[in-house]
Amino acid sequence: MYNSAGTAVITMDSEFAGDGRIITQELQITGGSDLSEQFDVNAGVGEVKPGMVVCIDPARVGKLIVSSKPHDRAVAGIISGAGGVNPGMLMGQNNTVADGAHPIALTGRVWVCCDASSGAIQAGDMLTTSSTPGHAMKVSDFSKAYGTTIGKAMSPLESGRGLVLVLVNLQ
Repeated sequence: MYNSAGTAVITMDSEFAGDGRIITQELQITGGSDLSEQFDVNAGVGEVKPGMVVCIDPARVGKLIVSSKPHDRAVAGIISGAGGVNPGMLMGQNNTVADGAHPIALTGRVWVCCDASSGAIQAGDMLTTSSTPGHAMKVSDFSKAYGTTIGKAMSPLESGRGLVLVLVNLQ
């Protein structure tokens, strides 16, 4: 595609390594706000839903399981799509270990299921896995935060369970 001056601004190359590629200076995605990758997720108990926190499944290579214990170092991300915020960019490769039914937010802004029973969540708080399946909680013991942090809360949850907007930043 060319601009009004006749300069190529978008190039589509169908012969690149047999896979194709698109080259442009700027890419604006307006349908969502996170970078997600497709995974199969084992619910353990219950149903897999957007907003749930997931961890690496030690029993299944390349697969995930709904989180179920606090400060889990196997935390992998959040199932994208809760609160009406869809994945912005979705990666995967059909029929390989890099394929699955659920978009897992690896970075960006998504809504996450949280449990504030161990402490109110405020904007700026670091979040980690909790004992409530699929839920995050506020990090209160920073000695356990390294390797278990999902991201930073961008909205509060004073009590109970609910959705919190989080800036995903696995640490």
